[in-house]
Amino acid sequence: MPTEAKTELIEDLKNCMEGCTIAISTDYSGLNVSDMNLLRARLRKNKITYKVVKNTLFRRAAEELDRPELKDLVDGATGIIFAYGDEQVPARVISEFIKETGSELKLNSGVVGTQILSADELDTLAKLPGREDLVAKLIGQLHGQLSGLVFVLNSPISGFARVLNGPVTGLTYVLNARAQQN
Repeated sequence: MPTEAKTELIEDLKNCMEGCTIAISTDYSGLNVSDMNLLRARLRKNKITYKVVKNTLFRRAAEELDRPELKDLVDGATGIIFAYGDEQVPARVISEFIKETGSELKLNSGVVGTQILSADELDTLAKLPGREDLVAKLIGQLHGQLSGLVFVLNSPISGFARVLNGPVTGLTYVLNARAQQN
């Protein structure tokens, strides 16, 4: 029977798991206190939660939530990153943190939805352009295609207008020529 403190920790973990779009497992065993504080500050700045977890309590919370894919995230000294927005942001923040500080922090694996990602896949995710960049590129491409489409759609209409205008223009030239002869 778990104690009241453990029950509260399990509930807290369940709350973190419920709405997260990505959960990333890290091995923090080589991290010193100042680096851990710096890491937490950077993650907090991006509205990302970092929790050092007890493996058994984490597994129990995942089990109670019926999220079996999360159980595989914990092994050894584990810290879990919970993010609630763009899945790419936490991977990028961690990758940049490791490069800038030369930290001993290691990415183990991650979960997006029900899909488990390896450390290599998380590294690839970190290198992808962000959602805003991808949307901007898409809008730019659509704008170029729509401009071409508007031109194509306008071409038949302007040609049609010239055809309709043709007899009136011809009649005008004939009447002007006749008026000049007199």
